[in-house]
Amino acid sequence: MQNETRSAPKKPKRNYWKWICIILISLIVILAGWIYVAVFVSSPQTEPTPTLISNKEAVEFQTSTTKADLNQLISTYIDEFSKDQDIGYQVFVANNVNFTAEAKIFDQPVELHLKFSPKVVDDGNVELTLKDMSVGALPLPVSYVMSYVNKNYEFPDWVTISPKKEKIYLALDKLKLKGDTKVRVDTLDLKKDDISFTLLVPVN
Repeated sequence: MQNETRSAPKKPKRNYWKWICIILISLIVILAGWIYVAVFVSSPQTEPTPTLISNKEAVEFQTSTTKADLNQLISTYIDEFSKDQDIGYQVFVANNVNFTAEAKIFDQPVELHLKFSPKVVDDGNVELTLKDMSVGALPLPVSYVMSYVNKNYEFPDWVTISPKKEKIYLALDKLKLKGDTKVRVDTLDLKKDDISFTLLVPVN
């Protein structure tokens, strides 16, 4: 009886194309996911555009100065106010605000010197309080001297002299600068040379 020869079972053929398609689809999915994350998730967020135009009527600029520069500014303003004519007095700042003039009282020529202490009041305006006074050798009351100054010298309309209160009020909010710019004093410490103010420039 002849022995039957059994053939070995055939191994199933691997479907290489199937695996290639799976790998390609996986790569496509991974690539699409990476693109989505890069574009929509990891990209920097666009910041909102700030408002570039202010609706204020005036733009504020803060600045500071020194007594030396302030004296130059005062001198220039007085020259423009007097139209290069001698108005008979000078104003300068040191540790106080000083007013000097050559006066003629009771037909006698005298050197008039008033010394004021400044104080910032009313949103940037300035009040000067009389601290010391000399009128040559004449023993005159303060109210009389300040009344004499008020009547015999010309001042800008934003300067108010109060002889009875022994004060001078500087309404700087009425001071007219070029371009209708206004000024507001923030600090005025003459002893420490700490002088700062704000310029309000109209834009509307």
